[in-house]
Amino acid sequence: MSPEKACKGVRASKLPISLAAIAADPVLREERLASLHNFCSQQLMQFWGCMNETLAEIRNGEEWSGRQCCLLPQSGKCQKACIRASSRVDLVQSCRQSDEINFFTCLDKQEFGDKCCANARSIDCHRSCKLVFKTSLTPNREIRDGVMESCSASSPKVVHCIKNFTKVTPATNTHKYLHCCDKTSESKCRNSCRKILRTKTTGQEIVDSLQEGGCGPPLPHNKFWQCFLHTGTPSETSVSNAEVSRIDRMGMDSAKLYCCNKAASNTCRRLCIKTFSDEWTKSWKDFDLQCLSQPAESRLLHCIDEVEEPCELGCDGLSYCSNFNNRPTELFRSCSPQADEAARYDMALWQQQGYLTLPGGVQILVKNISNCSPNMWKAVACALQVKPCHRQSHINRICREDCYEMLSQCMDWSMMPLGQTAASICSRLSSNTPSTPCVSLKPYLEPSDSPYAEPGEEVTAPCKGNPCEPHEICLVNRNCLHGKHCQPYMCAPGCKMGEVSQYIVPYGSYVRIPIPTENKGCQKICRCSRDGTIEHCQPMPCVPADNCWLGNKRIDHGSWFFLDCNMCSCLSGEIICSKKQCMSNGPATRDVSFTSLPCNCPPHHVPVCGRNGNTYPSSCLAKCAGLRDADFQFGSCSLKDPCESDPCGEGFKCVPARKVCLSLLEKPCKQHICVDLTMTCSELPSSPVCDTEQIEHYNLCSLVKSGKSLAYQGPCLSNCRNDGPVCGIDGETYQSQCSALANLISVDYRGPCLAVGLISEGAKSQCGPAVACPSLPSTGCYAVTPPGSCCPMCAGALRLLYSRKQVDRALYALRGTPTNALTVTAILKSLERQVQVAECSLRGFLTVELDIFVAIVSQDENKVSDLQREVCVREAEKLASLVKRSSPRISSDLALSSLTAATVVHVLASGTLRIPATFSFTMLIPCILVSWTR
Repeated sequence: MSPEKACKGVRASKLPISLAAIAADPVLREERLASLHNFCSQQLMQFWGCMNETLAEIRNGEEWSGRQCCLLPQSGKCQKACIRASSRVDLVQSCRQSDEINFFTCLDKQEFGDKCCANARSIDCHRSCKLVFKTSLTPNREIRDGVMESCSASSPKVVHCIKNFTKVTPATNTHKYLHCCDKTSESKCRNSCRKILRTKTTGQEIVDSLQEGGCGPPLPHNKFWQCFLHTGTPSETSVSNAEVSRIDRMGMDSAKLYCCNKAASNTCRRLCIKTFSDEWTKSWKDFDLQCLSQPAESRLLHCIDEVEEPCELGCDGLSYCSNFNNRPTELFRSCSPQADEAARYDMALWQQQGYLTLPGGVQILVKNISNCSPNMWKAVACALQVKPCHRQSHINRICREDCYEMLSQCMDWSMMPLGQTAASICSRLSSNTPSTPCVSLKPYLEPSDSPYAEPGEEVTAPCKGNPCEPHEICLVNRNCLHGKHCQPYMCAPGCKMGEVSQYIVPYGSYVRIPIPTENKGCQKICRCSRDGTIEHCQPMPCVPADNCWLGNKRIDHGSWFFLDCNMCSCLSGEIICSKKQCMSNGPATRDVSFTSLPCNCPPHHVPVCGRNGNTYPSSCLAKCAGLRDADFQFGSCSLKDPCESDPCGEGFKCVPARKVCLSLLEKPCKQHICVDLTMTCSELPSSPVCDTEQIEHYNLCSLVKSGKSLAYQGPCLSNCRNDGPVCGIDGETYQSQCSALANLISVDYRGPCLAVGLISEGAKSQCGPAVACPSLPSTGCYAVTPPGSCCPMCAGALRLLYSRKQVDRALYALRGTPTNALTVTAILKSLERQVQVAECSLRGFLTVELDIFVAIVSQDENKVSDLQREVCVREAEKLASLVKRSSPRISSDLALSSLTAATVVHVLASGTLRIPATFSFTMLIPCILVSWTR
C-alpha cells in the first residue's frame, strides 16, 4: 500500500509526495518526513507502518548512484523498480532500454561518475566529484573549479577524469547572439538570455542555463533556438581558430613541457611531450601508467611535482599528521589539511584491507599494522601525502634503511609472490645507492623538539594555500611588517601556463615556452596579458642541448663544475665560468702582485659607468668585464642624468629609471621613462612610487603631475632611514637606505662609496680606515662579504652564473621590443617571488666577477629572531637548488632562464672577523660532483 492511500485524511495539495523525488534526494526526503510529522498523526499506525517499510526499501539501495535517475523513467513500473533497486541488475525485469533512453543515459553517466570519484583520496574531493554528476546539465565553472581546488593536490586522477568527461569548450563572441534573445515571447526567457550571454563562458553552460532560465529544450522548430542554430551555436564557435591558436601557443601545460627532457626513456619523453602539448586526453593514461608509475623515471616525476607542488618551508596545522607540525626550517610539498585528511584515509584503508598500494604500483601484504609498528606506518602514510623534501635535492623518496625496517617487522611474506624480496620492493620506494639523498622517517615518529616561537619571532608564509582566485597569483607583501594593520599578501592578475596548468605567472611577465618539434631546443618567448592569456609569442633560435668539451673530456649539458677557483657550467655546448682571479698554487712564497680582483686589477676606486648601466670600481675592471673604452664613462652611474638631453620630447616628461642590462648587445640600455603628460593617470595601471617627501603616489604619472620628485620606484618604505647618502653592496652611492633597499640593494656602510673591497680569502682589506663597517648584529649568524664590498652581513647567500648568449638570443627574438625582463632587477624580482617567507627579503647585484650575487636577509634587522635568520638561510639554499636542478619555475621565466649554476656562499660567522665571499668556495670544492665522461 502506498503512503498516499494510507494517509487518506491528509489533503494532497498540502503535502505532495513523490517517491521518486525523495528516493533520489536524501535532503528532500528528510524535509518531507519532517512535514509528514506535522500533518499526519502518530496514531495513524497503518500509515506510519507503510511509510517506514517504504523508507526502509528506499534506504536499502541509497548508496547506489543510479538512484538520482529515478525521476526520468516514463513507465511507472520502471520508476518503482528504480526506487527499490540497489544496482542496475535490479532493473532488468521492469525497464527496457529502448523505451527509456534518457534514463539509461543517466545511469551510464552515474556509473562513469562512480569510477571517476573512486579515485578520490579525500572526503572533500569525493564530494566535489559527485557534484559534477548530480544533474543532467553540464557542470558549471564553480563546480569544475571546486574539483580543481579540492582534488588537484591529493587526487590528480579525479581531475583528469573530470576533464575527460566535461570537455567544455570556451564560447567566444557571445555578444553576436544577443539579438536572438528578442525572438522569444517569454519575458523570463528573454531576461535570462541577456544575462546568460554576458556571464557564461562555455557553450555547454549557455545552452544548459537557457533551458533552466525558462527557454525550454533546444527544438529546431522554435524560432528562438533557430536563431542560435543559424548564427552558429556558441559551442561551435568555441573551436574557432582563435581557440586553437591559444592551445598552440601555450600547450596543455607549458611549464611541465620542460620536464620532458628529464625522461629516462625516449618513449616517456615522447608521451610527455604529447601529453603536455596538445594531446592530454589521448596520452595521459599511457603516460601515467608507463612513466609516472615507474621508479626509473624519478627525475621526470620529481620535475612534474616541482611544478604542481614546489617544496616550501614550514609545516603546521595538521591534526592527524601532528608529528609534522612545528618544523619551520624544513621543506614540504603538501603541508595542508587536504593532505592530512588523505593520510588519515590511507591509514584506515590499509588497516581495513591488509595491504598497501604505494607509488609505482607496489602492493605490499602486511600484518595487522594497528599492532605492528603503527607509528612507523602512520609516518609512511603522512610522508606520502605531506611530502617532506630533502634540504638540498628536494627529492621525496624515503631512506633505504627505513624501508628495510618496515618490511622486516610487518611484511606478511607468506602471501607474497615468489621472487619478491625486500630489496626489489625498496628499490621502487627508496634510492638505490647510499650516497643518494633521501628523507628519513625517524624524525617524524615523534613530535618536533623545536620550541614554539614567541610572538614577533615566528615566521609566516601568507601565500601558503593560495588564498587568491584561480586566475590570480599570490604575492607576499613585504612592506607589511609585524604589528602593522595591513594585508600580508596581494592578489595580482596572472596567466596560466596552459589550458590545464595550475602554474600562474604575473601579468606583464615574459615566459619561455618549449616548441615540441623534431628539433630539440626550440622555444618561443611570450607575454602574459592583462586579460589572463599568453600572447605576443616570438620564436627563439633553436639551440640543441649539446654537451661541452674541455680538452678531450666531455661535460654534460646542464652540469656544473669548478675550474681552479672559478665556478663553471655547460649549457648547449657553451662553457660559462665566473671570472675570479685565482691564487697561484706554485712556490710557497706568496705572490705579492696578487690583488684578488679579476684580471688582477689594482684595487683603485675610480668608478666608471658602463653602457649596460652598471658601475665598475675602475676602468680596468670594466675592461675585464668585456667593455671597450667607448662603452663606459668616468664617474658612477648614479651621477649621470639620463634626462639631461631631453630624450622624450614635447608632451612627455623624462624620469630617471636606472637598471643594469644583462647583455652588452642591448643598445642603448635605457635609463629613463617617458611619462605621457596627456594621459589620465587614474586610467593607467597601479604602480606605486615614492617621492622625496615620503609621499606615495598611485603611479609615476600621478607623481609627475603633482610636481614631486621621484625618490624610488615602489611603495614608500617605513622600516628604513631616509637621511644621508649610503654605499650599497654593489659599489653604488644611494641617496638613503630606503632608496638602496627599494632597488634591492643592502647597505654596505653609511656615506658615499670610497673603496673597492677584497674578494678572495687571504687578501688584505683595501677599504682603509675611512670606511667604518657596522658590527654584525649576531656573531653566530651565517654571514658573507659580498664581492667588492667592505663589510660582512648576516644573510643566506648564493652566487649565480648566467649565460650572456642566452640573453642575446632572447634579445634577438624580441627584436627591439622594449622590455625590462633582461635586467638584473628582473632576475632579482623573479627570484624573490619564489621566497615565500614574509620575514625574508632578497638583495643582489651584478659582480665584477661576471656572476650575480644574491642575499636573503631578514626584513627587519632591528627586530629579528635566530629562527627568522635561519629560515632566510634555508630560503637561499632553496633558490640554489631550484637553479641547480633547472626547475621549470626557473626555466619558464625569461629573466631566470639565463641562470645556469648556483652555489651557496654563506658561512658561520665568528666574532667580527671579516669573511671573504669566496671562503666557502674553497670549502665546497671537494664536495662538488663534476660530470666527466667515464
